[in-house]
Amino acid sequence: MLRNVSRNVSQPEFDDLPMAATIKDIARQLSISTSTVSYALNGGPRTVPEEVRQRVLDTARALGYRPNRIARSLVTGRNMTIGVVPSEAAHDLTLIPHFHTCFNGIVNEAEKSRQDVLMFTRASAYESEDLFDSLHDGRIDGVIFVAPRTDLPLLCLFRDSQLPFVLVSSDAASCAPAFTCDNREGITQAVDHLISLGHTKIAHIHGMLSLQDGIERLRAFRDAMLAAGLELRDDWILDGQFSPIGGYEAANRLLNVPDRPTAIVCANDEIAVGVYRAVWERNLRIPDTFSVVGFDDALAGRITLPPLTTVRQPIEQMGAAALRALIDLIEGRPAHGRSFGTDLIVRESTCRPKEDIT
Repeated sequence: MLRNVSRNVSQPEFDDLPMAATIKDIARQLSISTSTVSYALNGGPRTVPEEVRQRVLDTARALGYRPNRIARSLVTGRNMTIGVVPSEAAHDLTLIPHFHTCFNGIVNEAEKSRQDVLMFTRASAYESEDLFDSLHDGRIDGVIFVAPRTDLPLLCLFRDSQLPFVLVSSDAASCAPAFTCDNREGITQAVDHLISLGHTKIAHIHGMLSLQDGIERLRAFRDAMLAAGLELRDDWILDGQFSPIGGYEAANRLLNVPDRPTAIVCANDEIAVGVYRAVWERNLRIPDTFSVVGFDDALAGRITLPPLTTVRQPIEQMGAAALRALIDLIEGRPAHGRSFGTDLIVRESTCRPKEDIT
């Protein structure tokens, strides 16, 4: 049974609560103008003598002043917030290894620079002009595009935009700093490694061809095979969509052909995980059935059995470098992109072709 029990307990009136100090309070305490206080607290836009600035800071601490971020942005023209636009707003986006690692690099570097990060999770649900307007609504100081599609109309709109932007894993916008890895070097390292083990029958499961990494890695595979004088078979080049499911389906197709390849170069480690699954379901083994090479050096490839031979690209460093470059652009300094090198990490998923061992 519910009862309404009244208690004679005095409640504080709102007037009794301490009020936050304002810039006017600091100015009144020091007998100086509010604009001088604002310049001292925000570091500009006009300079303040060091002695005055220190008095303002000391008084602000003594009075318990807390800055109003909106007011500060009106003075400085900065929100101290960076926007991040991923290539695809897929389900479990933040669990995709490439984006997860890149975003981690961006956030860690943003913390050092005292920046907040705002991720536009519904980016692919917007029309380009709607997303363009959303990015320009005053919430952010600049944008990092992570692996944008090569045909993304939004990048064309940004070429004439005043909002600074940079790209990761793409250089589709020639007017913006781009932070990429050397896909040609990485795939060539993978193919050369397999050739050194004696493989001549090598397949490739490529990634999404709407993304620059997918295009460049497929092109690099074709060139590496032709340079080595090896047969380039169309039925051994399959689409894996940069996903475990794509890799699984492509591997099953390769397992069903009478003349199987002895090795597979995967466009990323997620594709390789799908290959492992397809091989395991048939009670076969890697590298006996296929030698497998991935790309990225994601955590999943280090804990598979056997551990995955892969091409390492420094995705986290690429994200951090993009954040630093974007801040340079925001603050009016020049910024330049960079192509990062790759390293072949040899583990236990590659060996000599079984036909050579038996």
